[in-house]
Amino acid sequence: MATTQKMVDDDDFKVKESVIRKMTRLAIHHNAVNLSQGFPNEGPPSEGVCEVICGLLGGTDEDKNELKDKKVSDLMGSLIDPSQHQNATLYDLLSAINERGRLNEISQYSVPFGRPALREKIASYYERFYPGTKGATRQRVDPDRNITVTLGATESLVIILRTICKPGDSILIMEPFHELYPSQAAVLYLKPEFTEMKENITTNKWELDFTDIEAKAKICKAMILCNPHNPTGKLFDTEELQQLCHICLKHNMYLITDDIYEHMIYSGATQEKHILPGWDTESVLTSAAGFSDDEVQKMANLYIIMNSLSKTWSCTGWRLGWVICPSHLTENLRAVHDQMVLQAPTPIQVGAQALLDIPKEYYLKMTSKYQERRDFLVQELEKLGFECTQPNSAYYAFMRFRNVPALKGFSKPIDASIFLLKEIGVATVPGDNFYYNGHNTDYIRFCFCRQMPQLQEAVKRLQKLQEYNAETALKQK
Repeated sequence: MATTQKMVDDDDFKVKESVIRKMTRLAIHHNAVNLSQGFPNEGPPSEGVCEVICGLLGGTDEDKNELKDKKVSDLMGSLIDPSQHQNATLYDLLSAINERGRLNEISQYSVPFGRPALREKIASYYERFYPGTKGATRQRVDPDRNITVTLGATESLVIILRTICKPGDSILIMEPFHELYPSQAAVLYLKPEFTEMKENITTNKWELDFTDIEAKAKICKAMILCNPHNPTGKLFDTEELQQLCHICLKHNMYLITDDIYEHMIYSGATQEKHILPGWDTESVLTSAAGFSDDEVQKMANLYIIMNSLSKTWSCTGWRLGWVICPSHLTENLRAVHDQMVLQAPTPIQVGAQALLDIPKEYYLKMTSKYQERRDFLVQELEKLGFECTQPNSAYYAFMRFRNVPALKGFSKPIDASIFLLKEIGVATVPGDNFYYNGHNTDYIRFCFCRQMPQLQEAVKRLQKLQEYNAETALKQK
């Protein structure tokens, strides 16, 4: 495939409003079913929620644990006047617990780069899911030398880029991309270089242009890899990860992986589990693939992970994430983090400790739940004329809409999305939002993380598309 060059102009340093979050606001205004922004509408596991509440009310780890084991009858007896027991509400009981006047550390500042107990839990989490040759050794995931707790993955990316880049440096971004990536580059006055992944309808696969990646890697400080991929649902296979690592090594380019969908891998994917490409000597960095021992070590020093609680544990509003980076970057990264946000909220860190301890059965159920929703929504969309390469990971369907009779007349995806929003009552994201200068106009992104009743209602509304043709739909513009 031929190498393409895309020039970057001054507008690339202009920080723009999030189109995805704008579509959510419009969904609320028009009372539409929101399949635009990628947040679930169900709560996080009770383990995390209860830990936050008990932490806030207990105030210290010791009192939190004591409070968790208290009987409600004992708390009522000691804190609520007996004459008020019959009419006492949950609010009354919580207020009484909170007003005991005990020492409270959990509502205060904690270590800026993360509570030691939480960083220890993160390290143990990686040892549990990526043991041995899969890469997560204590040498690489040391709580003190490698892990920084952040205010979500959004902050993670900006502090990573600020740590490894200086204004004017270039970073390599794959199209279609999450809008965060070029926006963060603009905030830091970095130059985004783009390489386009293309959908091969014949092979039913999104394909990388390695010739183009190789050419652009020569001038780029880092490459961002979202795997599993938003918005396409692609899971990068072992051979693709090997080629990307070879290119990073050849050009001394950092590999930043956005792993927030790591457990959302479905039937039809190239492998059953997520891979840490910069560390995995079992399937990626193998001698058979041409990686020497020295290159394995060098790749570890070029590999940076960002992750968060948001998607896996259905708590996008908690805003807690982490970065795992080589130790030579940690001090500077933590300094940037300290000056930008100081810390992630202490009570949420307490809850995160419990979430990271949840048994593996939770992840299996979560994957099954999202696969069921994927199967339902994609099948129903295809009945209406939408088309896509099956998303085998994450929780998005990146649909071609040109063969939907009602939408054929719209030249721009934003016009098609606004029609779906206002006339049909379903919010989506126009696909050109995921491309540099909106140069690809064939796609609309749907999110299937909502619960089945909301997906069913969305499909019911979308069936109204059959009442329109291209001409009548355009008249509503």
